[in-house]
Amino acid sequence: MTRTVIDANAFLRLLLDDIPSQADQIQKILLEAKKNKKELLVPQIIIFEIVFALEKYYHFPKQKIVDNIKSILAMRYFKIQDREIFKRAIDLFDKKNVSLTDCFLVYFVQHNDANLFSFDKDLKKLQ
Repeated sequence: MTRTVIDANAFLRLLLDDIPSQADQIQKILLEAKKNKKELLVPQIIIFEIVFALEKYYHFPKQKIVDNIKSILAMRYFKIQDREIFKRAIDLFDKKNVSLTDCFLVYFVQHNDANLFSFDKDLKKLQ
């Protein structure tokens, strides 16, 4: 089985379907993964990059971003780094007016039984 890292721009083509030829290519890769012919790896940074692009460049409303990220997290054929932390973080992001990065950090700290050092007042409120 081949391993492939999926970049944020591939996810964006899938979510936006703005470049049909590229959306078709990513769909083919997903089909291979569904058939266990390919392992799709998604590093943490890619999820953050998707959220950033949807917010800043495509001006998606927060709820639509949350829904899209939840749909990605639900796809079991993606090997998403820290998937369970992201699931909790996206729920918190949905409820609070803070960044996904802050939400992720709160649960990353909990998951690793660590302390958080920050000067960010909004982040401290989440703890």
